[in-house]
Amino acid sequence: MSPYGVTVGSSSEEHDASETVTTRRVFVAPLGTDVRPSDRIVSLDGSEKWEVIGRPLVLPLTSLARVEAALKEVTG
Repeated sequence: MSPYGVTVGSSSEEHDASETVTTRRVFVAPLGTDVRPSDRIVSLDGSEKWEVIGRPLVLPLTSLARVEAALKEVTG
């Protein structure tokens, strides 16, 4: 379980009867990737733009060494 409260690869959405939808995900990158708070991550085709929330988590001492960062996308 990720410390961000969602399983890696999952997402959650919240909306309050408005046109605004906030989606949260966990971004996973190879160890050594430079990810910083408030960075923006854009999909290859440019259709999705995500903002890093808080400090990324560096997990160097596992068999799946990686960097994890909580992301947020707000649309609408």
